[in-house]
Amino acid sequence: IKLPVTPTSCDHLFGESYVYLSCKDLCTTSTCPLVNLPTYNSCPNQFPKRVGTYALDYKRKKPYVTFLTGRNEKYYDNQYFVCNDTNTCIPYKKVCDLVSDCGDGSDEAGCSNHFKCRTADYYIPKTQKCDGTFHCLDQSDECNDHCSKEILQGYGLKIMSWAFGVVAFC
Repeated sequence: IKLPVTPTSCDHLFGESYVYLSCKDLCTTSTCPLVNLPTYNSCPNQFPKRVGTYALDYKRKKPYVTFLTGRNEKYYDNQYFVCNDTNTCIPYKKVCDLVSDCGDGSDEAGCSNHFKCRTADYYIPKTQKCDGTFHCLDQSDECNDHCSKEILQGYGLKIMSWAFGVVAFC
């Protein structure tokens, strides 16, 4: 995988790739979705064989205690997103992937690569918003302030819908 050297659009990326590039400030319109740092006490029931270690919070310039988990006999991982409930951790590949894996939507909340349908916990890629096809059951991906398309095309339909509105109001 070749990583960009300069900031680029991350609208087409999901999961671990999106997290990595946005947190390295390599996305033009995206911010890092990692809000809660995985401290040693995070997700207490998920990883019983954890190893504590120090890490540096680059934003706050302070060290903190985090945990590592064994990937195999030689390698350890610490690529975990801490959900807002702080009892659940998910791997980076499940963050900003169009699915609410935390149950509270916190793994999709800070992501700018998708659009959330208005009346359901359903996400679509940002590239499918205002593309002329309804992807949301409530049609909010096409019927919103950001799409400049007319749903009723032609003067005949507009006059008929206006007339029905007047009759319904009376």
